[in-house]
Amino acid sequence: MDFHKIFLKNFFKIRGKRIFFSFDSLISTAGIIIGVIALTVTLALFSGYQKVLKEAILGVNSHIYIFKYRNESITDNEFSEIKIVLDSTKSIQSYSPFIYTEAMAQNGKKISGIVLRGIDFELESKTTKFQKFIKNGKFIKNGKFVVIGENLAKKLNVQINDTINVISPLNSEVTLAGMIPKRMKVAISGIFSSGMFDYDNTLLYLNMNECQKFLDMNRQFSGIAIRLNSDEIENAMLHSEILSSNIFFPFQISDWIELNGNLFKLLKLEKWVLFIILALIIIVAGFGLISILTMQIFDNSKQIGILKAMGVSDKNIKRIFLHRNIIIGFSGIILGIIFGIIFSKILTTTDLVKIESDVYFINKLVIENNWMDFVYIVIFSGLIIWISALIPLKKISKMDVVSIIRGTKK
Repeated sequence: MDFHKIFLKNFFKIRGKRIFFSFDSLISTAGIIIGVIALTVTLALFSGYQKVLKEAILGVNSHIYIFKYRNESITDNEFSEIKIVLDSTKSIQSYSPFIYTEAMAQNGKKISGIVLRGIDFELESKTTKFQKFIKNGKFIKNGKFVVIGENLAKKLNVQINDTINVISPLNSEVTLAGMIPKRMKVAISGIFSSGMFDYDNTLLYLNMNECQKFLDMNRQFSGIAIRLNSDEIENAMLHSEILSSNIFFPFQISDWIELNGNLFKLLKLEKWVLFIILALIIIVAGFGLISILTMQIFDNSKQIGILKAMGVSDKNIKRIFLHRNIIIGFSGIILGIIFGIIFSKILTTTDLVKIESDVYFINKLVIENNWMDFVYIVIFSGLIIWISALIPLKKISKMDVVSIIRGTKK
């Protein structure tokens, strides 16, 4: 006879006041479910946060940048020489020169610091995803028209077709009255929203020709933005080094990983610190399983004694109780993951949690359920359940058959 199966089935039947999923078992299972839900939601939130940040950063910015040391401008002749190297590099999809400087924007009494970016729209559209972030209006290629960030528009209290003054203190005019910052009146032709507070709060795009005239940078650029092929984005550091070996001083080359590396490292560290902290819930539930399994062993000591007397090995008896713990534990893990996914969806489709965009850089919660995160949760939780079963099972080997059957303590 298969005593293993017969004995395990008895746990599903009502025996006195105890059943397989007793009240104590349900409490422990609930602890596992809550712990797994917390881990599932937390890891999904961090994965989603990283995804949104990456999309925003790579949407507004490019993968690799070429600058000149000491913030000097790149001349048109130098750009022509660099183009030869870029055109011969197969991993590069597109590139675009740009102007990048700090300035101020003014609308009446309202004034705000901005980052003025001069672009060639045709080339910029191939190098970044800037165009897809324009929510209202459009970028006009010629004339004194600008596209500004959504938050910046709110600060200046302006809309499409309104005019503002762009002020640059860096190239002030010298007059008898002193230094007068250069001004340019521009019309707002578009408003963009990247979903990232810093960009939407400061960026102002102007066509290249007008920007060069305003800053007295005729046929000069601040830098060159480079877009890699989609399958090479994560290898930006490698391609940056390759370009550095072909483009020499006085040029310096930076990539998006280098420029934003500290941010993503911090997010990754925070993600796994929270994983460890929240995993304590599952560890506590594991202690509950230990106490429940110990009680089950003592409650069924007579059946264990009979099985031992009939020649059933300790190994097979232990397997009976181990299976019980695994059924309870993995039921909790599966339910926890399911409820965690459902709760994650609720967070993204409702305003249950408000996000301060000026603190967290993004304006909404985004959930990214990564299958590798589920693997980590199942492995860790399964390990806790396994250990919580092995500890009390040692008592079975120490139980004396004769004493158990006689009903004496040993």
